[in-house]
Amino acid sequence: MAEYAQTNSFMVMIDGVPIGCFTKVDGIKAEYEVESYVEGGQNNFVHKLPGRTKYNDVTLTRSVNAETAGLMTWFESYKVMVKRCTGRIVAQDSSGETVMVWNLTGIFPVSWSVSPMDASGNAVLTETLVLSHEGFLP
Repeated sequence: MAEYAQTNSFMVMIDGVPIGCFTKVDGIKAEYEVESYVEGGQNNFVHKLPGRTKYNDVTLTRSVNAETAGLMTWFESYKVMVKRCTGRIVAQDSSGETVMVWNLTGIFPVSWSVSPMDASGNAVLTETLVLSHEGFLP
């Protein structure tokens, strides 16, 4: 029987360097633009052709932890020089074995944020990193 990925175990690496485990990954999506072509004399249908591929930004979320400072430093380094990176998102099962890997190319950070801080509440403080990318690698 196949082992299913656990929703709380996503290891993320940028240029081969682990930036930590995240509890939520959203936006792994690709779609083709569809171009319509109307052929003269052909009135029964419109040709539909695949166009460019579009990739969604990937949003990573986790609890603020000891790795947060390193992630913030990496994000801030883009003020000095923008460098597109490769990335890897690894879905792991409950024993830490790899279930699926998504390799991304042309990654750069779009935004980094920390959830609202409220000392009177009991919510877990989380951080969110949004990455743009140019597509998947095999």
